[in-house]
Amino acid sequence: MVKRLSVVNLENFKRQYARRRWKLSFRIVALCNHLTRIMKKGQNRSEHDGRDCESDQEEEIMKRRPRTRKRSSTS
Repeated sequence: MVKRLSVVNLENFKRQYARRRWKLSFRIVALCNHLTRIMKKGQNRSEHDGRDCESDQEEEIMKRRPRTRKRSSTS
């Protein structure tokens, strides 16, 4: 009976470990996608900003707004 309980625990451990690895890989892919989006956004801005005027600073201030952070549904 003791042996059987340890086998079940080992199976649960393997399942939990596989889920943990999958979550970690998912988070890494999401981070890479996020960084790619940021880099593309930065390239578009640098190509778009070919001029150097005082009014540009005012436009940048108007474009900026605080972003709300999304809460994670997983714990």
